[in-house]
Amino acid sequence: MRKSFLIVAVVVLIVLIAGAMFAYSYLTNLPQENNQSQTPPVELDAIRDQAMTYVAANYTQTLPMMSAFHWTGSRDESGMLGAETYTYTGNDWKVTIEYPVVPNPDYNLDIRYNGGDGFSWKGTCIDGVITETSSTLPKDTTVTQEQIRDLTLQYIYAYHNETLLYMHDMSWMGGRMNHGMMVGSETYNYQSTGWNVTMQYPVVPNPMYTINADYTLTGDTPAMIWQGTLHNGTITQTNYSYHP
Repeated sequence: MRKSFLIVAVVVLIVLIAGAMFAYSYLTNLPQENNQSQTPPVELDAIRDQAMTYVAANYTQTLPMMSAFHWTGSRDESGMLGAETYTYTGNDWKVTIEYPVVPNPDYNLDIRYNGGDGFSWKGTCIDGVITETSSTLPKDTTVTQEQIRDLTLQYIYAYHNETLLYMHDMSWMGGRMNHGMMVGSETYNYQSTGWNVTMQYPVVPNPMYTINADYTLTGDTPAMIWQGTLHNGTITQTNYSYHP
């Protein structure tokens, strides 16, 4: 009787150990999801870049601070239950994105710049539309032609990041075009390797800028064509095509 009891006890112990080993192996090989993942989802990169473009266009005094970003991002483990929070840092910038874990969520954005005097901006991204809720900066949408060119490229990258392949080693040439001018308007054109950016606007206070940008790999047919406007700090896309 005692021997039978010992045999049963040993069998049970073996089963428990095997079960524990199986459970450990199963759990450690699960896909890295939610609270286990430290890498921000790809779509958050796009939302971050769209928000930065919004800030650059509406507060053009920030443009000199927005060159050569090197972002690092991770999940904030202290986030609220049922929500995700990711934080990006780079070049004195800190961008926090918080959203509920539901289909098509509303994203809350917090952007802070820690260089110089520093400032903060808050907003939302709902269905791809950036809306400001607060800012410690005075609004300034005064832009030079070169800033319009750079804002255009920043917008194209933020909303069409497949064009990142073409955004390197840029050395711009160009400026005001004096031939074929419409009376009462100005036209500027800039070129870099493969890139061609043209803007036209009436000579009036606070004009609307009509912008065309294209990139040509080889031959005469552009691989990418973008058209849009810039007015009151808002960039609006009117046409986009991409055929690499």
